[in-house]
Amino acid sequence: MKKIVLSFVCVFITCMVSHAQGVKFESGTWEEILTKAKTENKTIFVDVYTKWCGPCKHVSKTVFPQEKLGDFYNPLFINFKIDAESPAGKEFVKTYPVTGYPTFFFIDGNGKVIHKIVGARDADGFISEANMISMYARHGGIDNMMAAIKNGTASKKLLYDYYTSANEKNKPVALNLYLKALPTKELIDVDNKLIDEISLYDKELMTRLVEEIVKFSHGEKFNDKEFVGRYSFNIVFPVQYDITTFLEKSIAEGDLEWFNELLELKEKFNHYTGRLLDGDLNIKRGRGIFFATPEYIKLCYWTKNRTNEEGFRDALTTYMDKLIRENHVDSLIKEDQNGTLKMIKEAGSLKGQMKFVASFLLDAGNVTAHNIINWTHYFWKLSPSDKKTKELCTQWINYAFNMNRFNDRVAVPAADVLARIGNFKEAKLILEKAIASQKELGNDDPQVYKKLELKLRDIHNHKR
Repeated sequence: MKKIVLSFVCVFITCMVSHAQGVKFESGTWEEILTKAKTENKTIFVDVYTKWCGPCKHVSKTVFPQEKLGDFYNPLFINFKIDAESPAGKEFVKTYPVTGYPTFFFIDGNGKVIHKIVGARDADGFISEANMISMYARHGGIDNMMAAIKNGTASKKLLYDYYTSANEKNKPVALNLYLKALPTKELIDVDNKLIDEISLYDKELMTRLVEEIVKFSHGEKFNDKEFVGRYSFNIVFPVQYDITTFLEKSIAEGDLEWFNELLELKEKFNHYTGRLLDGDLNIKRGRGIFFATPEYIKLCYWTKNRTNEEGFRDALTTYMDKLIRENHVDSLIKEDQNGTLKMIKEAGSLKGQMKFVASFLLDAGNVTAHNIINWTHYFWKLSPSDKKTKELCTQWINYAFNMNRFNDRVAVPAADVLARIGNFKEAKLILEKAIASQKELGNDDPQVYKKLELKLRDIHNHKR
């Protein structure tokens, strides 16, 4: 009886193992594998490895045995392994050169390389690559498919397949190509969630999106408030966010041509009937500089890239004069305007939306205050170190601090710039006001006070 049970268990385990297998690799010569692929009209998946290669061993031991990969690869491909340093392997790499190990080839029955990848992948990575191979086959091979994409004759279906099957590297380009192929109604459809996936700048696509959004905002459907809410969230905001992202990248990379293109796109949005500007004093990191004025954005570019020195000095003087005139400092330093201070002080006990509002108020002005500090520092470097310049820079730094004296992250960089221009008295006053403001808030975080007090000590000792 025991023997029968044991035999049954062995058979059961054997069946389970044979069923739940990973990638099955064929044996034989390369010529035999080619013949089999041609006969069965299949693609060959080739793993070119060496015995000393660590990533090769890792893939072989932990990736290829996975059942989900075997379920995907075994029906689609003839899988073949070859040691690059064996006699057969040395002959193989003469025809199919490799630059690193492991290298994986997808080769058709005629011996033509369809696709090549270098380096280890996880199971999902290999499945993604296989999806691309299947897609190539559906559209007459990679050469025909890529030619159709290049000359603009690719169908919407082909481009969608290209996008869904593309690996991580190719996906941003593939998405843009597919979106550009969509008719307008589908492109700006409220349910087109792919708009939110755009990550690569394409002038043609972004221009079309902006123009269609503006045009749509003047149509009859824009009177439906409920629909407009969904449309704004799914289409308008993602496009605005993309322009912000691309603007920040163009500034970081110092690409003036790209930067100017994006400013033109932003200008087109001025014809949109919805709300666009947060106001330069209220720029938030989560929304970005798309919502700032062009003058503000240009100052960011010139400061970051140290360009247009004369233009920058004139523009900043004009900009700050207008900003301070239209948003006087007296209105910024009122302690409890509209209950703001009270709301911030109670933020710890507030919940839900009210707590969010309080945190929003506490963070108000953070981005612009730091930008004004950076602009002022650059302005000081470019200008004569005379009394007039010193007074002007001091005014701007004090304004930046008073935009929100309860924000503890502004005082230290503001004091640093004042120290650099030699105004230690004003630097000391700002830090003292910052400490008093935190006490007024009831802030009990010792790290906040430590940071401010250490900087106050440095200023007291005239350390720049």
